[in-house]
Amino acid sequence: MRELLQEALEEADVVAIDREDFDEVGELGYVVAVGRSLFVLLQISDAMRFNGFSVLRIDDVSQVELPHAHAGFVEAALRLREESVEGAPPIDLSSMGAAIRSAGRIEELVTLHTEVTEPGICKIGRVRSVDDESAKLIALDPDADWDDEVTAVPVADVTRIDIGGAYEEALLLVGGACPVPILRPVE
Repeated sequence: MRELLQEALEEADVVAIDREDFDEVGELGYVVAVGRSLFVLLQISDAMRFNGFSVLRIDDVSQVELPHAHAGFVEAALRLREESVEGAPPIDLSSMGAAIRSAGRIEELVTLHTEVTEPGICKIGRVRSVDDESAKLIALDPDADWDDEVTAVPVADVTRIDIGGAYEEALLLVGGACPVPILRPVE
């Protein structure tokens, strides 16, 4: 699977990614980085707009459609809408913990999915710190209210990281900046 993802990166083709254990509908996008066990997908929404980046585990991918059957349409819609992205975010793909840490340095809000242990549930918030055991964040709930306490998410349970998407943007727009001071950069 890694070879297919690497080919998608090199060819810069629109792809459909299936993760049959987690998603009923596949992911559409561009592969923008490939590591040993993780990769980054620039998401394309059903509205044919860029919708942030996802860090996904390679072992969770069940199928890659390369290129996507309707790649010409997708690329034309993106071009006509003048959708653009200034390259891949500098996410460290050496481990899930490193990816969470670097995502937290790039974006104010990070979405962590724990699809095996808590299907359908995710934690969204400002990353405060990451160690080998857990990612600690100040969570933002679905009403855009910030928690006062730190939420710990076991790194081993994280199956996916999302940053820079429309939902995260809307939460931050309504909820405002994290009111809990982060005294130093994400560790």
